[in-house]
Amino acid sequence: MLLRSSFLYALALGLLTSLISSTHSAGWWQLLVLAFFWRLIDRHHFHGGSYQAKLGWCFGFAYFCHSLWWIYVSLHDVGGMPFWMASSGVVIFAGFLALFPMLATWLGSRFYSQSYSAIAWAGAWTVFEGLRAHILTGFPWVGFGAPQVNGPFMGLIPIFGVLGATFATMWGAYKIGSAPGRLFLPLFSLGFAILLTSFFNNSNYTKPLGSLLEVRLLQGNFAQTLIYDEKALLDQDEYYLTRLTEKITDLVVAPETAITIPENNLPENWNAHLKEFSKNTNTHILTGIIGFDHDQYANQARGFSPSDSVYNYTKAHLVPFGEYIPPGFLWFVRAIKAPLSQFQKGTFDQAPFKISRPNQPDIYGAVMICYEDVFGSEISARVRDKTTSANLLINMTNLAWFGKTSAPYQQLRLAQLRSLETGLPTIRATNTGVTAIINEHGQVQSQLPIFVQDSLVGSIQPRTGFTPYVVFGDTPIVIISILCLMMAMYQKRSLNNRQSSR
Repeated sequence: MLLRSSFLYALALGLLTSLISSTHSAGWWQLLVLAFFWRLIDRHHFHGGSYQAKLGWCFGFAYFCHSLWWIYVSLHDVGGMPFWMASSGVVIFAGFLALFPMLATWLGSRFYSQSYSAIAWAGAWTVFEGLRAHILTGFPWVGFGAPQVNGPFMGLIPIFGVLGATFATMWGAYKIGSAPGRLFLPLFSLGFAILLTSFFNNSNYTKPLGSLLEVRLLQGNFAQTLIYDEKALLDQDEYYLTRLTEKITDLVVAPETAITIPENNLPENWNAHLKEFSKNTNTHILTGIIGFDHDQYANQARGFSPSDSVYNYTKAHLVPFGEYIPPGFLWFVRAIKAPLSQFQKGTFDQAPFKISRPNQPDIYGAVMICYEDVFGSEISARVRDKTTSANLLINMTNLAWFGKTSAPYQQLRLAQLRSLETGLPTIRATNTGVTAIINEHGQVQSQLPIFVQDSLVGSIQPRTGFTPYVVFGDTPIVIISILCLMMAMYQKRSLNNRQSSR
């Protein structure tokens, strides 16, 4: 009975961790909840690593089921997939992602009751969070370090990235969890670490470049549908084409697939007015479009500049099943009834969008389409390009697929993380929200309410320079994590050898 209740407790803690992640102080509350989870794992030390791993899987399963339930909306409400199949898809996906907390728990528990237990626990979780970001194209959404964007360890993010925040979070949770049995001495080291980290909060690793850039971000609020409705598509296209040339500004951005009709079905002169407006007003225009090249569709951003040059960016990190079909899964796409599910893949070395203003230095915007801003290591590599280094981040997305769920706010937090990691401001143009302007410290300066049709007008300060994370990427924190595991392993082996020699 006790063992069964422990599994239920692990499920409850996973659910609670997901629930608090949407609060403003999630980074603080998360430490406490994860501390309870560590105490649960510690209590079952004598049941063995496999049992503790099962508890880790239960924790992760509940966490991912609640955090990612919005996938059901895209599969069932929008995609038309049967209830049982859409529900099963979410459950299976959550079960797969839960393998990473399971393995992290198993590895961390192998160094129980050692002086290096805290760093081993933190190192194990960091390594498997890093693997989650890369295996099978990666899916680091709702990472355990993400709530630190407003938490006590946010100062580590520009230095070590979100994985650095993950390490500190799990280390801090261990300290809290082990405090009652050690006269609360671990809390002193945790308090000192938080105090030390606070000195790095709001540090300026980049510097301003030129004057403020005036931007206008469009949010059309058009419902997502897979049913071909020519009038609805034309209405959306007309709205965005009209709003893109409505006012003069330095930069106007429309969201992902704002132009819904594929490029090969558009009139030849569909963009003539955009080109003319850009040239006559010195306004730079960027819009999402379904491109068509070499007999294949592509999720693209199309830019227009006063110089008459046309910019093109093709999404490089495609969504499995949504934008390309993994081998052997054609049946899945047929079930969801999704058109255009085999998009062309762009390269990771595409040039940023150039913005030229009179008597001002040129500015370069790194374009990201949809969930490309989930992958901090990829964005930092693009920013690190010294030939045309980015001065701001531009995200264009369409989350109408997921309805009124937590998905828009989760991705907003991811955009905040990318600004923290790179020291660059981010502007987000979304179809249904959250359209926002974020400064270089990851703070939301202004945003539109979700599910309204409006434009967000504001200004940002382009910046130049690199944060430590942009320079070194994830390599330092991964090496630190592996070294921590090796140190703990060496100590445990030494202890076992001493005990066996007695």
